[in-house]
Amino acid sequence: MGEQIGALNARIAEGKQIFEVMKIPKIITQEEKGVQLLSILLKLNDLEFGEIKNPIKLSIETSKYFRENPIDPKILETIQEFYKLIKKEKLDEETLYNLALTYQHVETEREKEVFKMIAKDKEHVENPTEIQEKLLGVLEKFNTIFSASPLAEKFAIHIETDIKERLEIAESTKKRIEKLIDFFKPDSATTKINKVFLIPTDPIYKKESGGAFVLGEELILHTNIENTDNLEHEFSHSIINPIVEKLSEQLNDEQKEKISRFASGRLKHEEEYGEGYFSLLCEEIIRTYNDVFKKGKKPRTHEDFVQIIFNLSEGQFKEKLLGSKSFKKRCESLDIKTKEDLINKSKEFFERFEESLLRELIFQIYEEYDKREDKESINFEMFLLENFKNKLNEK
Repeated sequence: MGEQIGALNARIAEGKQIFEVMKIPKIITQEEKGVQLLSILLKLNDLEFGEIKNPIKLSIETSKYFRENPIDPKILETIQEFYKLIKKEKLDEETLYNLALTYQHVETEREKEVFKMIAKDKEHVENPTEIQEKLLGVLEKFNTIFSASPLAEKFAIHIETDIKERLEIAESTKKRIEKLIDFFKPDSATTKINKVFLIPTDPIYKKESGGAFVLGEELILHTNIENTDNLEHEFSHSIINPIVEKLSEQLNDEQKEKISRFASGRLKHEEEYGEGYFSLLCEEIIRTYNDVFKKGKKPRTHEDFVQIIFNLSEGQFKEKLLGSKSFKKRCESLDIKTKEDLINKSKEFFERFEESLLRELIFQIYEEYDKREDKESINFEMFLLENFKNKLNEK
């Protein structure tokens, strides 16, 4: 790898561009019925799934309708079986959504790509073919019930409206993606996406959350139309994840462990990314750009955190406690019940959950990358591969 970097530097010195920046992909909005059906089922299985703080009207109507018209318990039993596997770490929600994308797409190139992704990135998932068979069976059974309900027409209207609205803002969406490409200058040989499919806003799913499914040269984004930051976040996974795969080849076990140790406790435990360095690094590279650097901010310090707490009223603190399960869990772990408790334990809270040496390191890399003299011959991939390991070793 050192020889490769040396060769890259030599070509850069000669003024030769050694990569071709990916072209702006074609952007298409289309319904993914399997994804929508799965979200509804997950909500029926657990009323706290998805958006619970400010659910949109259609989500509330869905819960009400199925309370008054219960579905076959065997359908929910299958969903509960999936969650038992999730608790045993033999499955995860992301894989369920990936498999839901194969609904009405069996024996297609898409299905092949989904299973290729699971084999590559989801080694913990046992018997994915069997899980797919059960999932598609339950989705088909539920679709028969759902399509005959008055809800189906309301969902159809919602989807049609969302697609129309996305077409109206298509140019601004394209510009957001174009801006990311202009900043990172992804090598077309690394990021091979040529089509982006936007799933119409899922009324069940959390507005703050989303999903990115890379299937060959296609990227499927599961995001809320109003959350443009999340759209940029999810699109960035198609750029950053393959770069981190290359970076992984440079790292030894000690360095990988260090990445995990440097990530924030909140990211590792509260948001369930676990201790795996790869997911933590991908996520932090994206969040540091999306939530901090592009907005002209700097990583949050303990002093910043204390100021945020002081600016909260007691009522706002209690509202946050009720509206966020993860925040409530963090507070309970330190026996924090009031705003004053949080102020008194702010240092411990910050160090345990908020502080991220990994974010500080990545932010420094972004600052230096943005100030590089040769902005045409050096892209983010080259800069990260050349500088990350040394920065990590210095910490």
